[in-house]
Amino acid sequence: MSIITNKSYKGLTITDAEALLKQYGPNARKPGKQKTWLKRIWGIAGEPMMLLLLATAIIYYFLGDKLETIILLFSIIPIMLMEFFQETKTDEAIKILDKMITEYCMVIRMGKNQKLEAKYLVPGDLIYVTAGDKISADGYILNSYGLSIDESILTGESITVIKGAIKDGVELKEENQVYQGTMVTQGEGYIVVEKTGDNTKYGQLGTLLEKIESIKTPLQQKIHNLVQMVAVGAIIIAAFVALIITISNGWAKGLLSGLTMAMSLIPEEFPVVFSVFLIMGVWRMTKQKTLIREMAMVELLGSATVICTDKTGTLTEGKMTLEKIFFHEEVLNLEEVKKHQKNFTELLTTSLLSLEQIAIDPIEIEAQRFAKELGIDVDKFYEEHTLEEDSPFSSDSKTVSHIWKNNKEEYFQYTAGAPESILKYSKLNNQKKTEIEKVLEENFDKGYRVIGIANKKTQRGDKINLNNLNFIGFLIMSDPPRSGVKEAIELCQKAGIRIIMITGDNKLTAHNIAEQIGMKHNEEIYDGTELSKLDPDALLFEVTHHDIFARVQPEQKYLIVESLQKHGEIVAMTGDGVNDAPALKKANIGISMGIRGTEVARAASGMVLMDDNFATIVGAVKEGRRIYDNLRQSFTFLFSFHIPIVGLAILPLFLNQNLIFTPIHIIFLELICDPASVLGFEREKARHNLMHEPPRPTKEPLINPRLWLKIILQGLGITAVSFAFYYHFAITHGNAELGRTVAFGSLVISQIFLILISREWEQVIANRLLLLISGLVILFLGLIIYLPALHPVFKLTSLNLKQSLYMIVWPLIMVLAIKLILKIK
Repeated sequence: MSIITNKSYKGLTITDAEALLKQYGPNARKPGKQKTWLKRIWGIAGEPMMLLLLATAIIYYFLGDKLETIILLFSIIPIMLMEFFQETKTDEAIKILDKMITEYCMVIRMGKNQKLEAKYLVPGDLIYVTAGDKISADGYILNSYGLSIDESILTGESITVIKGAIKDGVELKEENQVYQGTMVTQGEGYIVVEKTGDNTKYGQLGTLLEKIESIKTPLQQKIHNLVQMVAVGAIIIAAFVALIITISNGWAKGLLSGLTMAMSLIPEEFPVVFSVFLIMGVWRMTKQKTLIREMAMVELLGSATVICTDKTGTLTEGKMTLEKIFFHEEVLNLEEVKKHQKNFTELLTTSLLSLEQIAIDPIEIEAQRFAKELGIDVDKFYEEHTLEEDSPFSSDSKTVSHIWKNNKEEYFQYTAGAPESILKYSKLNNQKKTEIEKVLEENFDKGYRVIGIANKKTQRGDKINLNNLNFIGFLIMSDPPRSGVKEAIELCQKAGIRIIMITGDNKLTAHNIAEQIGMKHNEEIYDGTELSKLDPDALLFEVTHHDIFARVQPEQKYLIVESLQKHGEIVAMTGDGVNDAPALKKANIGISMGIRGTEVARAASGMVLMDDNFATIVGAVKEGRRIYDNLRQSFTFLFSFHIPIVGLAILPLFLNQNLIFTPIHIIFLELICDPASVLGFEREKARHNLMHEPPRPTKEPLINPRLWLKIILQGLGITAVSFAFYYHFAITHGNAELGRTVAFGSLVISQIFLILISREWEQVIANRLLLLISGLVILFLGLIIYLPALHPVFKLTSLNLKQSLYMIVWPLIMVLAIKLILKIK
């Protein structure tokens, strides 16, 4: 495309943009190859459980047991289908998550600003960028106001690069060019898109840039170690059983016994359970407007002890409404302003030229809205002025300034910002300042947000200077608390999570909002100036005693987070700006804003609030606790499930008996275990008192001592009941089939009772999938016991009424007794 140098360029037409999109394609990398259903099945077939089943079937075939061979081969089908379903569902969740991570940019087409998904950019598009934005395509700068770019993603150099606009008739230089994936760290500008998609520098790097080192989270490491320990134990037990049976019954039976044991003990469900829980949990969080960028956040959410939150837009609506103005020493409501429109031209025009022309911030949006309401043609007004110099918002002075040239060739500096700063830099005498400060306090005390406005005449070539400003007035705006925030704060405080408000607003406004939302707080409030005077030890003390920090600079957020962490707190920190990135990175849980947040902030965080709402954070904490709690329930069930199988395999050996169960029994048990642990427990609703418990210590193991006690009691209890039945009927009365039937039936019934009775009644009723799984298991158990045609397959026999009642009642008594013991303890 030809280089555009016309500074008044208004962007493409819709028709041109659509044609170019067809020509160049979307501004995105081509998606990777999807896993076909054939490859997925092939991958499942290579898993340890499948290989063990195939190996066992082959041995049975060579031993001449054709029926057992056919049964084993056909039993592979339901297991493969179940795993195929799980993988497919997980992949669908991942695809939905990928769609949620969508980049947007501000595009000017036909002179109109619009928010556009970055993949629809085409060469020739005009885009507007400001500090914190990610560059969405390769291009060159048409207009620049102090634009600095972090190009480290391409060059590796951490130093930001100062960029400048292209000059008419001068060859395009490196300083005029910008590249996809880089970040704007300062200033603002207009960029003409030159290359998109795979034609960009970023696109040409291909998959190299996408190869991110995979580091195990603490929870992943715990589960990895757990699985490793169980797998080693399973191999040792299987080898021991194989050796004992081989000595007494020959190698064929010994090998079959060893394979059967390995099938029942190898913990192939554990990693599957973990992956499904986390991916499905993260997917569920997206439905609650929370995008988890790092899996470690799921584990940490349940451990959060402190949430440091911004006020504006997080605790409050973030939608500014202009309520009053202060002009010519008088506070007027909007109705009064509308009656005397001409008198307020200076205040409104100064407001428009002080704030950004591209209205993104709620204050800018409201100022332009009200100007239009009073009959000002905002677009035409800006066309009559030329921006000569721009100074982005400074956290030191808490102001933003611009120098504009009007159509009379006059130059003026326009400045907006914190009212205290505007008064400080104004030409007003001390008496006037004192009088105006009283007006400020009255409005702050009512929770209003106040923006100071000032200007001064300058000359061509002058730089922005804050001295001797002409004070014009105040814009007095309201920003009420968000709906649901008060309840969320109350829930957090019940859950033992401390809330700290860190805001750029003044003390009185912050205190007023804290009172409205019911946030517990120390009445003494620190501001940024007082914080800057504290040494590290003093700050370490103050963060434990104060809950509201006002007029805080971004770098002070980092110090607050650091001090809290030194006290052993697990800190969640919200942020939206470029300068918030260090604090977000430092926090245990960095939470960026999805609506008003910058790309830099999102890149530094592990979690994105898609609605910028504090209540969403609390929902995410609850969901994080639910996921971890259900993961524990699932693992407790898995261990309780495997202990009886080990016990019933080893105990007969000491009595010179054969193995009680064959591979077909193990397969049946797996068909209970896998759906219940992987799909059933994942859907569990949060326990009713989950958010009334204190945060979980991060060093606490996944299976704590109390849970190990529960596992051992349940596992040994089921083993004792099942083996007692086997001993009574098979050894004492010499009926092996009857002994196997009652032992197997009681084992299955015990597992069902564990699912149903060991949980809260509300959870049992709410989880229809677990109820369905339990119902189907009981139905199939009834069929294989009471349907004679299936007896040769499972080597079982029918039971009379008395035997059936024994099989049901004793497991029920055992499970209830264990529940009572655990309650007493």
